[in-house]
Amino acid sequence: MIPIVNRRFWRVAEADRAVVARVASTGIPRTVAQLLVLRGIEGAAEVERFLNPRLEDLSDPFQLTDMRRAVDRIAEARSREESVVVFGDYDVDGISGTAVLYRALRRFGLARASYGMPNRLADGYGLVADHVRALAESGVTLIITVDNGIAAHAAAKEARRLGVDLIVTDHHQIDGALPDALAVINPKREGPSYPGAHASGVAVAFKLATALTGETHDLDLVALGTVADIVPLQAENRILVAHGIESIRNAPRLGLQKLASVAGIRVETLTAENIAFQLAPRINAIGRMGDGLAGLHLLLADDPGEAQRLATELNAANEERRETEKMIFDEAVEELDQLFRPEQRSIVMARRGWHPGVIGIVAARIHSKYFRPTVLLSVNEDGVGRGSARNNIPGFDLVGALAACREHLERFGGHRSAAGLTLAEDRIEAFRCAFEAEAARLLPSGDLTPELAVDAQVSFSEIDSALVATLERLEPFGHANPSPVFCTYGAELVPGSVRELRGGHIRVALKESGRVFTAVGFNMADPERYDWTPGSVDVAFTPKFNTWQGTTTIQLMLKDVRSARD
Repeated sequence: MIPIVNRRFWRVAEADRAVVARVASTGIPRTVAQLLVLRGIEGAAEVERFLNPRLEDLSDPFQLTDMRRAVDRIAEARSREESVVVFGDYDVDGISGTAVLYRALRRFGLARASYGMPNRLADGYGLVADHVRALAESGVTLIITVDNGIAAHAAAKEARRLGVDLIVTDHHQIDGALPDALAVINPKREGPSYPGAHASGVAVAFKLATALTGETHDLDLVALGTVADIVPLQAENRILVAHGIESIRNAPRLGLQKLASVAGIRVETLTAENIAFQLAPRINAIGRMGDGLAGLHLLLADDPGEAQRLATELNAANEERRETEKMIFDEAVEELDQLFRPEQRSIVMARRGWHPGVIGIVAARIHSKYFRPTVLLSVNEDGVGRGSARNNIPGFDLVGALAACREHLERFGGHRSAAGLTLAEDRIEAFRCAFEAEAARLLPSGDLTPELAVDAQVSFSEIDSALVATLERLEPFGHANPSPVFCTYGAELVPGSVRELRGGHIRVALKESGRVFTAVGFNMADPERYDWTPGSVDVAFTPKFNTWQGTTTIQLMLKDVRSARD
């Protein structure tokens, strides 16, 4: 069995054996102790907090700069019966954060609280001056942003001119001066020791909500947005997501229950992976295709019929998104097949007619296929290019690279691995050259080989129910706390066990150390990638419990397979 393309280098982690032994002495399996050490969890107190996340360990929301100023202004708005708008982003993080803060304002007693968000196609990203003018004309005197606003300088200036107060809650990187707002609540303003330094947008909104009411509500929505925004699931994020998922399992809100149903998910056993790959894409889809308000209405719905209608609408939008995404991906690959050069360090593509709402997903797929920092741009009829950038190559910071090309850009922002940008069509070629130069400066020459991070080498004899049960205590899995990956060398593919499953997946039986496990490989049935010939193989996998017809067994979820001769 030899993978034909997209070979990956397995980087098997090493941990200090003495530290691992010390952590294991607390009564957990040594393999799990190694996983904790690799995640920086070493002391007894740290292990306890990681394995048993508690809401009591959340930091005081008033540790955030400007929190007191924001709370005082909102209290003033309540006493004066002012009209207040929560202005969120149209992705899952922004939608869930808008719901959290809107519900908190209503509980706080603001009778005239409402919400809004931009239309991705008509408005682009974030709060702009036109939004401020329209809200001011409708009588709004206080705007509170969620998951946007840190770069809304023109909007803040317009709000100041019109006498509208602006409170910014955001978590994105701060590039230069802060907007001229009444309050700017952003964990990036705090020092490196702040426990919520990597909070999502919804988590920042939750902090403001908690400061207002003194209570912790809507943790399910906090988990939804935090997982969807791919922030590190460590420290406070881990606490919020763990308790939020528990809330969904035990008492799912109507909208999430209906959405899970159309996605084919049982809420009683919901995981962070279910949020990331089934729920979040459906909420994101409606915002990607235009207006994200339907997703927000679903999260706020209290009528079963309305919730079902909205869940069905989001599911249909997701199907439309998939078709549009495939069309753009196929067009991009067709062009790259002709133009891509192995020596190039980046990919920048632009075209009129590409749907701006899905190019971020396509950029991620292009990056995965070619393993280059990737920027895709959709150019509108006015000659304005709006783009998304994606990268997972260590040592390459997307926002830093875009900053080096700022002379060609009108706007940009985001994270190390995902960013957005806007520029004029006549600047695209100059930007392409500048971005390639920056990528060439930061990335090595020669082959760029994707890596598979492996946590530990194990024998099949070490895999039992006690190990898998303890692994489940490491959940929720996600960014910075990935699902553990193990590797075993010299396993045997059991002859006659290969079964191709619907959707291009593979099920096989593997034997090592006298034990046999069923293994499933998603998207591994492609004959151009894998030759499933019986023989000795090295396998990388995650062990999971699998329940079928009332019987629970351990199943290996394959991450990679290669010939034992490699």
